[in-house]
Amino acid sequence: MSKTSNSIQSSGKKKKSLFRRILKWTGITFLLVIIALILIPIFFKDQIKEFALKEANKMLLADVELDDFDLTILSTFPKMTAQFQGVRIKGRNEFKGKTLADIKNLKVHLDFWSVVGGDQIEVKGISVVEPTFDVKVLKNGSANYDIVKPDSLKTEDEIAEPSNFKLTLTNYSIEKANITYDDRASDMYAQLKNMNHEGTGDLTADVIDFETVTNMDELTYNMDGISYLSQVKTDLVANILMEFTEKTSKFTLRENTISMNALKFSVDGFYEMLENKDNMDLKLNASKASFKDFLSLIPTFYHSGYESMITKGSLALEGKVKGILDDKNLPAWNFGMKVDNASIRYPDLPKSINNIALRASSIFPGGINFDAMVIDVPTFHADFAGNVIDATLNIKNLESDPHLLSNIFAKVNLATLSQVVPMGEGESYNGKLDADISLNGKMSAIEQERYEDFNAMGTLKLMNMMYKSADLPEAVSIQNMVFRFSPENLALEQFDAKMGKSDFKITGKIDNYMGYIFGKEDDLLKGKFDFESSNLDLDQLMGLSTTSETSTETASTSESSEPVLIPDNIDFSLNTKISNLRYNKLDIKNVAGNVGLKEEVAYLNNLTMNTMGGTVGLKGSYNTQDHDKPTIDFGYELKQLDIQQLATNFVTIEKLAPIAKHAQGKITSKFDMNTRLKPNFEPIMSSLTGGGDLSTALVTISGFEPLKKLGSELKMDKLSNQTLKDVYAKFKFENGKVNLTPFNIKMGKINTNVSGSTSFEQEMDYKMILQIPKEELPASILQSIESGLQKINGITPKIQLGELPAIIPVNAFVRGVGKEAKVTTDLADQIKKLSGNIKNSIKDAGKDLINQGKDSVKTIITNKVEEVREDLNKKKQQILDEAQKQADRTKAEAKKAADAVRSEADKQAQKLINEAGSNPLKKKAAEVAGNKLKKEAEEKAGKIENEGNQKADGILNKARERADQVK
Repeated sequence: MSKTSNSIQSSGKKKKSLFRRILKWTGITFLLVIIALILIPIFFKDQIKEFALKEANKMLLADVELDDFDLTILSTFPKMTAQFQGVRIKGRNEFKGKTLADIKNLKVHLDFWSVVGGDQIEVKGISVVEPTFDVKVLKNGSANYDIVKPDSLKTEDEIAEPSNFKLTLTNYSIEKANITYDDRASDMYAQLKNMNHEGTGDLTADVIDFETVTNMDELTYNMDGISYLSQVKTDLVANILMEFTEKTSKFTLRENTISMNALKFSVDGFYEMLENKDNMDLKLNASKASFKDFLSLIPTFYHSGYESMITKGSLALEGKVKGILDDKNLPAWNFGMKVDNASIRYPDLPKSINNIALRASSIFPGGINFDAMVIDVPTFHADFAGNVIDATLNIKNLESDPHLLSNIFAKVNLATLSQVVPMGEGESYNGKLDADISLNGKMSAIEQERYEDFNAMGTLKLMNMMYKSADLPEAVSIQNMVFRFSPENLALEQFDAKMGKSDFKITGKIDNYMGYIFGKEDDLLKGKFDFESSNLDLDQLMGLSTTSETSTETASTSESSEPVLIPDNIDFSLNTKISNLRYNKLDIKNVAGNVGLKEEVAYLNNLTMNTMGGTVGLKGSYNTQDHDKPTIDFGYELKQLDIQQLATNFVTIEKLAPIAKHAQGKITSKFDMNTRLKPNFEPIMSSLTGGGDLSTALVTISGFEPLKKLGSELKMDKLSNQTLKDVYAKFKFENGKVNLTPFNIKMGKINTNVSGSTSFEQEMDYKMILQIPKEELPASILQSIESGLQKINGITPKIQLGELPAIIPVNAFVRGVGKEAKVTTDLADQIKKLSGNIKNSIKDAGKDLINQGKDSVKTIITNKVEEVREDLNKKKQQILDEAQKQADRTKAEAKKAADAVRSEADKQAQKLINEAGSNPLKKKAAEVAGNKLKKEAEEKAGKIENEGNQKADGILNKARERADQVK
């Protein structure tokens, strides 16, 4: 082929287009980028996790826990998202074990390039998903949120080392948060439920135009024991201008709307944080709010047909705060509310609440003269269905000598409430409320006991009141309640009430009630009361089911995060006298004694009662002066209590003395203890100290596993069940154990010394020294002794009882937890020792003595074998006879229960027929229903009898097996 033709062929080859080549390399590049985006999170995941945990440990005085961590980029590119799942922040020191924050998911949006190549990782955004924050401030001012480590506690490296993270936030969000704020130093409590919040803006700028949106299902706020907001649905949209300089931070509220239930308003102005003080100028704008909107903040109205409620009247609501706030000064304020000619009417109810009028204000000019502060409610009036309520209140000179002027007048027929306010299902009121109270004077008159200079007079009466509700197991009936006001005290002259099966009467006085309400924070409220009841059924009052199997102690072990604290400014004394008390199915009689509250301690003073077949005396205290570690100092004196009832009703008895549930008899005991408590009142066993004694004239023990094992180990089954007489023992708590002082008992003919301990985890460690009479030794032990003798002169000697010591000591050890405890003895060592002693005795007696005694020993052993055989047969028959009795009782009890079911069905069937009367159709229907009841009852009764027969057969079968094992 010519050169020319080759050239032509070469030029004829088809070349790939430039576009296709670009697509090819672009595709490869894109694929590499995708691979990189997948691999980068894998490469940097551990690094970022270490950075985060290192930063937390460097910055926080708290323990941070993390369940899982993940890093993604594909779905959020060009941002990289770090997801921290199951984040928990727990306190230290006095908040040890308390969780400040529990966050389901924490998302941190990171700048991609800062992760790949930077020394610091830039945080662009944060999302907190389903967090629970539990904020607490103790009375001493310590707060569990104060966990940022100060520079004084940081190492030099921590101070010098820059943070691994740099905040360049442009947005953040919180989803479905639940927040609790409990400030005991300021007596302030707030709770936010299902809160959502988000903010956007460049938070790194000196001037930030920040937009926030907040909503929550419920907002509750209490302060000084007064509820200001209760479960209020809240929405807030706010635009905030933030300006930051080296010395100031200024927050200006721009466009904003606040909705609380139906009430909408806004706040205009600014709040400026200066170097040593704060400056503010804020104004409440509620010009569009109506009287009905205001009523939505009152739960009684908002949760009972609010939408259909018709209101009239005007509302004026205003508020201003302006001035300086620092360590000495308060800003000026002026808050006021005015309601005129208002009324409330529900369309479905016959009457309305009329002539509602309210004037209320609080004014303070600002500065340090707090006596210039005035709280004034000159008018509050409402009337409905012939009832009238009037009240006034004026408080001034709050700092130096508070002056109070107040009048309250009310005359209300409680039955008429249902005519003006919707009632809940099953809810009703009856009775009359009368109040006519006048207070006028200065607190100095009370403090200096110049009661003639303080006018306090009037009464509050409640007569023939009856309250019913679906939430209460029984109606509440108050025949008479009379409170009488005087400068010296508030006297409860009469209180007679009933609820279900329970009745109670209370009388008493409260001293210094004015000083407590309006005086200094540490003013003491004193009270002394007498409480009487002929019958108090706490099971019914607490709504407990009669079929509940919860014991006295387990009923109080519900989890709680904080202990119940006794107030430090209350001194109360309650003298109690209850004829019949029922609590957790336990019947208690003749309760008498005193309960007191004083200086953060609750006291039991010589409380006595009859229960569980005997007498109980109680004394002690519950001390909460150390708020984080409450203690109980408790003592009892029991006289002739039934052991089974004691073990059944008090689970701690079973923990401390596992043998109790297997014992029958009466016990007398004295006991004193001291222990720290968990928030649910359960003792912290490791801190328990104390001791006592117990005694019983006669106690029967059966089915206790360690005794059964001891009987098996010694081949003496009769040890399994014991009847002990005149038992006396001492015990004490130390090192997390109940230690028994060595004491003596007699098990049958065997004198026994017992010592040892049970830990609070039921780990037993006991030693028993048994002095076994030789005639109590079973044949198997005699055989063991004989087998231990070597042949002497060609024969193996046969032993006689007379050749044994009168008493054979055996040591037994019980070690382990509960039923799994192991029982060991030194029986083998004792047999070996006896064998050696007998062998030596025989050698010393000589060969002739052995020959002479040979026939005698054989005769004795033969007779002994016959005696043992006869004894075994008797024991077998005894087991079978006892089992037969138990089986017969079981069948009889089953039949009795079955007959009771049949009888109840017959009664119910007859009741249906009686209620049907003479109406043939109703009567026929009643007969059908009655027959159905009888049929179902017969099936249930048959099942009960079958189960009883099966149980009885099982008892007999087990008895036969036990009898066969007797050898």
